[in-house]
Parts: sequence; C-alpha cells; structure tokens
Amino acid sequence: MYIIGGGKIICFEPHWISNMASYLLDGEKQSEFIQLGVLQKLFESDTQRNGKDGNIGMKIPIYLSELGVKNIECRVSDKVNFLDSNMHHNDKNDLYQSLKEEGIAGDPGDKQQFVERLIARGLTYDNALAQYEAELRFFNIFHVYSSFVYAPNMKITFGDIVC
Repeated sequence: MYIIGGGKIICFEPHWISNMASYLLDGEKQSEFIQLGVLQKLFESDTQRNGKDGNIGMKIPIYLSELGVKNIECRVSDKVNFLDSNMHHNDKNDLYQSLKEEGIAGDPGDKQQFVERLIARGLTYDNALAQYEAELRFFNIFHVYSSFVYAPNMKITFGDIVC
C-alpha cells in the first residue's frame, strides 16, 4: 500500500455510545432498556483492557490531523431504521429480522454468566445486574409489531492527503 499526495482519505467508524442513545421504542422509557452510563463505563473499560474502541469514530479527526491530513471534515450518517408497526407484514418482518441480526434486543442469556462476564470487563456487580435487567427487558419488549426508530450514527471523516 502506498499514499499519493493530493488524494483523499475517508473513514466510516462507529461511536457506540451515541448509537445507543439513538434508540426509541414507542411507549417505553429509554432509560429502562438502555443504560447509557453503565454502557459508557463498559466501553471505556474495554478500550483500556483490550484496545477495542467502539467510540473511535469521534477520535478519527484528531488522529488524521496528527498524521498530517488537511481539510478534515466530519459528518454523521443520516441512515435511520424505522420499524413501523403499521407497515406491510413482509417488509416489517424483513426489517425486524435484519435488526435482530445486527444485535438489536438480543437475548442476554444466562443471568449468572452474563453478570460474571460484565464484572470481568470492569463493572460492579450492581451495574452488571442492572445491565442484565435492562437487556432482558429490551429483549422481552421488542417484537415484530413494535414501532422502533434506530439511528446508527456512523461517523464519517474525510480529508486531503498532503505529502
């Protein structure tokens, strides 16, 4: 791989915490199925523990600037998934299945194992238990007949390569 001066660079990267803040399930309080504070602690702990940074999208402009990229601009993906309880069943089922495959409202599984994994990742027992309960609630209330709006908020950063 080589870099040519005068070229462009573009990055599409996630920002998990803004992604998680962009869920709306009609008739439900978001704070009861998305624990933003706990998730932020978990994401930060994971970055420190294993280098996996799901919030890297917000850091890319800084990294590109440090590498000498010029004229850096940033955008947020405007893609929004809308599971409409009034849409045709086949279309609704296809979108619902796609969202489930993405991991939306996944089954948290065995409570003890789930809590132990989160404790190993840096959460307290109480926070891990609250996260389990929130994810179990989301799993139980989200279904094909839900009205659900979800914006992934991918961060798009681009700039000019100057050599």
